[in-house]
Amino acid sequence: PDRTGKTFVYITHSLEEAMVMSDRIAIMRAGRFEQIASPDDIYARPKSRFVAEFMGDVNLIDLRLGADGIVAGQVALSHEAGARLGAQNAEGGTLVVRPESMRFLDANTTAEAVAEGVLHAEYGLGSRSQYEIDLPDGTRLTAEVLRENRPAITPGSPVRVGWDIAQCHLIEAH
Repeated sequence: PDRTGKTFVYITHSLEEAMVMSDRIAIMRAGRFEQIASPDDIYARPKSRFVAEFMGDVNLIDLRLGADGIVAGQVALSHEAGARLGAQNAEGGTLVVRPESMRFLDANTTAEAVAEGVLHAEYGLGSRSQYEIDLPDGTRLTAEVLRENRPAITPGSPVRVGWDIAQCHLIEAH
C-alpha cells in the first residue's frame, strides 16, 4: 500500500515469496486463520506448533514446569532462563528454536540452553551446512551454520550445541 495506495491479497504456498512480498502474512489451517502478523513475527514468534513448522526448519522442544524449575527433556535450561522465557503456565509449553540460532560449543564454552548428543548427519547446502544431532532420549535437533563456520566433526561424534534464550520462543501450553 505504500507505493500504490492499494492493498493486495496474494495467495501462495511459497514461504520465500510470502516472506519477501508481504507486510503481513496470514497462515491458514483447515479454513481458519492460525496467525496473522508481520513476516518476522510469524517466523520468530509463532503462536502454534503448526505455524512454527509451516515457516521452515525448526526444533520443537517440549517443556514442563517441575519442582526444580523447567524440565526440557535432554536440554539443560536453568530456572532463571525459564523465567526469562515467560514460562509461567503450570503445564509448560513448546520451545521453538530455529536451526540457525544454535551454535556448537566446545568444552570451555556454554550457553543459556545446552544439549549434548551425537552427530547423526551433515548436509552441505551451498553457503551453509545443516547438522542433525541425536539426543539420548531420541530427540533429533537440527543446527545450521554458515559454510565458513563449519565445525570439524564427523557423524558419530559427540557434540554440544547451545543457544541463548533471546534466540528462542515459547509457545505456552493451554
